[in-house]
Amino acid sequence: MENQVLECATTEVLKRIAGRDKNGLRELHEMHGNKLYTELVRLLEDRSQAKLAYLELMPRIWREAANFEPGSEDALDWLIRRTRYLAIARLKEQSGDQPFFGRNIAWEPDRDLSQQEQELRHHQVGRINLAIRSLPVEAAEMLVAKLVYNLTLDDLGSLYNRPVQAVGSMVRDAGSALRTQLLGVPC
Repeated sequence: MENQVLECATTEVLKRIAGRDKNGLRELHEMHGNKLYTELVRLLEDRSQAKLAYLELMPRIWREAANFEPGSEDALDWLIRRTRYLAIARLKEQSGDQPFFGRNIAWEPDRDLSQQEQELRHHQVGRINLAIRSLPVEAAEMLVAKLVYNLTLDDLGSLYNRPVQAVGSMVRDAGSALRTQLLGVPC
């Protein structure tokens, strides 16, 4: 019952924000600010980055509130989705490449490796990057988002608007295809 009341209140606040009620934005901050900020900290793993992202999130919600459709999505889900989109955009900016699968998998330099071992590692990482790029784009994005950015299947399902089971299946299939391509044997 309490969740329904909160959902109704959130829906009403989003409608007011869509109507350009500045007090609505303040109320939204009071109602869900901690939850949205916590989600940013969880995804970005850096409190200072999360604070900056939160400051960017509120104006985005102000601009996008008119796109919220109460009949098609819960208000809190809509807010969390906007939060996750922003966090992923920040992660993409940090990686320097777009989209997810465009980011090269790399390694930290290891002074204990000989020149030959470093060349071998470079060759292996190159093979991994090529194999990732051979996957279907969406599957590659999901696989890299899961493995490199540590996003959960729930996060990916929310981002791609797909059931968690379907996302899990895509990630598993992409991982199997990647292993098969790299090892030369089906898994």
